[in-house]
Amino acid sequence: MARRELPPQLLQEIRGLAQAWGKIVARRAFGDDGPGLDTDFHTMEQIAQAAADGLAEGALATLLEQQAQTLGQQLPCPACGTLCAITREPRTLHRPGGTVTPNEPLGHCPACRRDFFPPTAAAASG
Repeated sequence: MARRELPPQLLQEIRGLAQAWGKIVARRAFGDDGPGLDTDFHTMEQIAQAAADGLAEGALATLLEQQAQTLGQQLPCPACGTLCAITREPRTLHRPGGTVTPNEPLGHCPACRRDFFPPTAAAASG
């Protein structure tokens, strides 16, 4: 799959959005008055890391699901071109700080007896 660079302006906008959510997380964790003087930096880092991991997992799960939805119900086999039904199977993907388990699309060609995923760009557009 091709890797593309995102515009720095978009990434900065997303970072700003996450920072705003960070304020909500801080209020949820410690209330409107914030952490007491007995709360050390390590404890605050644990809250921030849990929020960052949850944000990453939620974003990745949503993006992967949206991407999978674009494939439709059938795709041609990359080897023989037979139109094949697409099913979904959970697949755990490991990332720094956690995992995400999307229901990944999977094609099976009865003619070739082969499974395929991810589809080639040509198969996905065909």
